[in-house]
Amino acid sequence: ETSGTGCGVVTPSIGRYGRRHTNPALWRMTPPPPRLVPRRAVPLPSASSRCARGPRPPWSRSSVASPTTTMVPRAVDTTAITAMAHGMLREVHASGFAPLIVEVQPTSPRRILSELGSAYPRDVVGLGLAATIFGGWLTTLPLMFAQPEAALPNLFAGLGLAPGPLAAALPAASAVLVMAFRTWITTGVFVTVHDAIHGQVAPSFPRVNHLVGSVCAFCYASFSYKLLYRDHNKHHANPTAVDDPDYHEGGLKRWLLGFLAHYSTFWQLFWESFQFWSFVAVGQRLMGIPFGHMTARVALVWALPSLLSGLQLFYFGTYLPHRNSPSSKHHARSNDWPWVVSLVTCFHFGCCHEEHHAFPSVAWWELPTVRAQRKGLEGQVRAKCTSN
Repeated sequence: ETSGTGCGVVTPSIGRYGRRHTNPALWRMTPPPPRLVPRRAVPLPSASSRCARGPRPPWSRSSVASPTTTMVPRAVDTTAITAMAHGMLREVHASGFAPLIVEVQPTSPRRILSELGSAYPRDVVGLGLAATIFGGWLTTLPLMFAQPEAALPNLFAGLGLAPGPLAAALPAASAVLVMAFRTWITTGVFVTVHDAIHGQVAPSFPRVNHLVGSVCAFCYASFSYKLLYRDHNKHHANPTAVDDPDYHEGGLKRWLLGFLAHYSTFWQLFWESFQFWSFVAVGQRLMGIPFGHMTARVALVWALPSLLSGLQLFYFGTYLPHRNSPSSKHHARSNDWPWVVSLVTCFHFGCCHEEHHAFPSVAWWELPTVRAQRKGLEGQVRAKCTSN
């Protein structure tokens, strides 16, 4: 396979597909390997020669190392030097070199939160309100399993009142209070979904924003966040138009039926039914609550508040603002209601609906401020026009 030529070694080169060339002219020449010449051993001085030479001076002992010892340079501790240099810089050039001097300061959770709040103020407020609303919805959900011995949970059971008309009316009052609060907090869950659609729950973190919206949409009524996102953007593109999924011509009844029919799908109703009977089964099997009582509990705490919340959102957040297709630029109207009434009815979307269409990038908790500023500007314009 190989042959020597005197000046090198001839090796067959490898062609394509791993085959060797048969033509010797295509073989490549490689130089011969270098000769390995052993190094000359340096004899060590004997003990007699060292004694005859005499002891070495002290300053020369560190300069000569034994053959078996490796010299390792000694590390220099620069902490004191750095501290001294920083001190000199502070004294001489305090103003010019202050940004260059970095001091390590201990970080505390309070300082981290304050820095995050100053950097992302709207994200902190949006996520905080979303967590508060969803936490209120989630913590009141187990009321359906509370007090298994009673037909319905009674918030006033611990008062210890004597039997009488007041004690007899307290269970009904408790049921009304539970249903009212659950309806309002469920409306807040959908308002969180609405703000997530507009990117206002966490404006600086889109993935977190849409994740919160997806979770709240399913917990509200097993809705698909993607479908809500698509339909709500259609509503903002052409309010009260033919292709507006939130608008249906006719009276209140026809509009409501069309509104509910559009947002009710097979899978949405399937998951709602699955969750309802799952709650009933858990209360009956694990808690020992009778089937009839458990069905009423789930309806009181979970099903009816969700249905009433949908009616509340439709009436205060869609029907009243867009009824009769207002002649404004955005075909919407706002209502001059007190701040508390605006919050309780529809989280300011009924009272400030025109402002929401004009500024969709404003969160629900900012709408009253925007409306007040807008009314102030309009008042100034009117006063200027009348004066002129």
